[in-house]
Amino acid sequence: MLTYRTAQPADARLYFTWANDPDTRQQSFNSAPISLETHTAWFTRKLTDPNALLLVFSNEAGQSVGQVRFERTPVADMPDEIIIGISIDAKQRGKGLAAQLIQQGCAICRKRWDAVAIHAYIKPENQASIRAFERAGFRLSGESGKFGNSDRDALGQNKPCLLYLKTF
Repeated sequence: MLTYRTAQPADARLYFTWANDPDTRQQSFNSAPISLETHTAWFTRKLTDPNALLLVFSNEAGQSVGQVRFERTPVADMPDEIIIGISIDAKQRGKGLAAQLIQQGCAICRKRWDAVAIHAYIKPENQASIRAFERAGFRLSGESGKFGNSDRDALGQNKPCLLYLKTF
């Protein structure tokens, strides 16, 4: 059974480690390493942002196994867009935890913001994330150029990312 808590200022280094993991950087839309200064400023802002929800998940032994982040963007005369992001500690990968984190995180997000839909933007080659989101009830909605995926196709064009959607 996984437990969760909201992220605290003391979690800045843990999030920094997760964010700069080589596999995480490879699957991110901006794959460049993140400096500690940039990360600390971002993390501090997110902790106080009413449109951000950062959750740390732990296993039965009390070890932090990963994080789920939600960012809400209010859209005039429409439901807010809520985007989910996830990372699993490198030592915890391959244990089937991602879908659990996603499911639990979405339930918490829904209670917090009365979410109607949650969006996940995923690189097409990130098969582990695709499988985890599908197991968590997300469905492919289409392709998106929203994050300007820097990967290029055979013609040199930016590859679109995949948009997965979960509705309640």
